[in-house]
Amino acid sequence: MVEGTVLYRLAGKTSVLARAVDGEAVAWVESPDDGNGALADRLLVLHEVRDLDLEVPPPESIDYHRLSYVQRLVARAAIEVDGVVPQHTSGALQVWRYRAAGDLYLQIEAGNGRVFMMAGESLPRGMIDHLPGR
Repeated sequence: MVEGTVLYRLAGKTSVLARAVDGEAVAWVESPDDGNGALADRLLVLHEVRDLDLEVPPPESIDYHRLSYVQRLVARAAIEVDGVVPQHTSGALQVWRYRAAGDLYLQIEAGNGRVFMMAGESLPRGMIDHLPGR
């Protein structure tokens, strides 16, 4: 169930990460558009990372779980939080996004006195069911 969302305004674009919770499991799901205002055919599914030891600003490439992630985005973001999102507060963040072979992603955020890291993959939209809330 989605408990909250974070709206990111960065690099001239807007994106939303939904915080989905199932018991103890928490996933962050981003549904990017295709550049023409329509939803893309893939979803980005991320999970919080706590086993990556680095300082900000991070380097241009990161070795994580035997994969090499290359920096694809560095931007200042204004975020708006809605609902239950314990790790975030509305305000400004610095965001770094990395990509590795196999459509794998790593995102690092710094702001409000904290660093938050997520890793995950891009999945076909049909692999996740989107059901309306109550």
